[in-house]
Amino acid sequence: MQLKTIFTAAALAASAAASQAAAVNWGNHDQLESAVSLSSGGVVFDTYAFTLNASSNVASSVSSLGVAAGNYTLWTRGTDNLVGTADDVSVATWSFTGNPVVHNVALGAGSYYYAVFGYVTGAGAYSLNSSAVAAPVPEPETYALFAAGLGMVGFIASRRRRD
Repeated sequence: MQLKTIFTAAALAASAAASQAAAVNWGNHDQLESAVSLSSGGVVFDTYAFTLNASSNVASSVSSLGVAAGNYTLWTRGTDNLVGTADDVSVATWSFTGNPVVHNVALGAGSYYYAVFGYVTGAGAYSLNSSAVAAPVPEPETYALFAAGLGMVGFIASRRRRD
């Protein structure tokens, strides 16, 4: 009985290790990044690393077909800037089954990665989509217009007090 447990654990570890070789580095995150993974069954574990040069709003979703259960986690890479080390910090984890649900996160400039984990009972696939849009920075004209509007409101309020 113990031999069967050891064999099962070894098979799962080998399957996960084989999937781990499918680590992808997107480099600087483009406005839209997509990845598709196909599996003939077993454990799926893939990573997708990327960097952000500025604070950004990041939206992501996973849609799957034939994946019995799965989740994906957004991680901040640690000081060594490697994927999957002890100093990485989890930002958020979401589960997926079938239809995609879009998740939004505001992130600062830095290095990140998605780790997708799932179990496929037969043939299956998933698609990871991620978009990054730089967070809007107010222009000086915006502040000038805001100050002018406050000035107008103050002027009108002072005239009403006189009347």
